[in-house]
Amino acid sequence: MNNIKQIIKDKGIKQIYICKELGINESVLSLIINGKRKPSQDRLRALAKILNVSIKDLYPNVEVKRINYYYI
Repeated sequence: MNNIKQIIKDKGIKQIYICKELGINESVLSLIINGKRKPSQDRLRALAKILNVSIKDLYPNVEVKRINYYYI
């Protein structure tokens, strides 16, 4: 479970802007938001940076196995 959809809504950021910044199309973002696809480590960090939140904010149950690697 993730909080991406709620954070995007709360911040009022357009999904099309996020897609442009991440270099993905809207269907990929939709899959990530709905938990049907896991973002890569780089994409996860980039998404957190775009939304100006921590990865823990996006995925509250994330487990850090090694420094800078997050397992969803």
